[in-house]
Amino acid sequence: MTPADPWNEDLLWQAHRGMELGRAHCTCEGRYHWSYGILRAAGVTSSLRMEEAMLASLMSPLIGDHARVMIGGSADPGLLCVVGRFSAARRPQITIVDRCRAPLALIEEFTASRTLDCRTLQADLLAFEGRGPWDNILLHYTADFVVAGSRLRFFNSLAASLAPGGTLVCVSMSGPKVPPERKRDLKSALRDYTLNGLRQSPLAAQEQDPEFARMLDDYTEACALRRLNYPATNELRDLLGQAAFRIMTEHVTPRRRRFFEIDPTTEPDTSSIIIATRD
Repeated sequence: MTPADPWNEDLLWQAHRGMELGRAHCTCEGRYHWSYGILRAAGVTSSLRMEEAMLASLMSPLIGDHARVMIGGSADPGLLCVVGRFSAARRPQITIVDRCRAPLALIEEFTASRTLDCRTLQADLLAFEGRGPWDNILLHYTADFVVAGSRLRFFNSLAASLAPGGTLVCVSMSGPKVPPERKRDLKSALRDYTLNGLRQSPLAAQEQDPEFARMLDDYTEACALRRLNYPATNELRDLLGQAAFRIMTEHVTPRRRRFFEIDPTTEPDTSSIIIATRD
């Protein structure tokens, strides 16, 4: 039966079904799609909930009637639901692109159960040049998963896929460089933070899964590597400019230190929402 609000997620179902589909399909670094739904439902990963109001206020004026909207990288139906809640009346044509089959299969099951119109496409955004064109592209921390040496190629590919006058909404983390010798400390702090959050959630029993310890090790190792790979504050702006994007607005939010700091005097990490266009 279709729920009264089709955009209302069932995080517990998504956690368990996402784990099943992750085991079947995900070979991503850190087995990301095995664990993401569990950690989101446990409240360990909470950025989307905190950012939804800001994303809606910034993106809503940009999406026209029947706009061609591409969500580039999505671990579950969360981003689709955020966009759907503020734009459904304009009936955008939403496509979710990811290189991993696992989240796409989860999104397909979610949309089929609610008769929502959404296309999925399994593709590597690094080799996406010329696909589209899209009126709007949303990246929600997707660039954080791209190694530093490939980021310009990544944004060039997206620029070639954006319609003239279209908009790119890029949400990304930036922060001071973590010395490589602190990686072990970072991973240990992240593991403790994750376990503590899980143990206080309705999914605490997940820790008894025979595969959980290895999954957590893989997850924290991959997260630590991504944190070491964060761009500096100005780097993302420079890359967008080199890819022929014109930045329209930028909204920067300092992130409260939750579990790790380089030293007490270091500036906090920041979350940036950059809106750019291609003339």
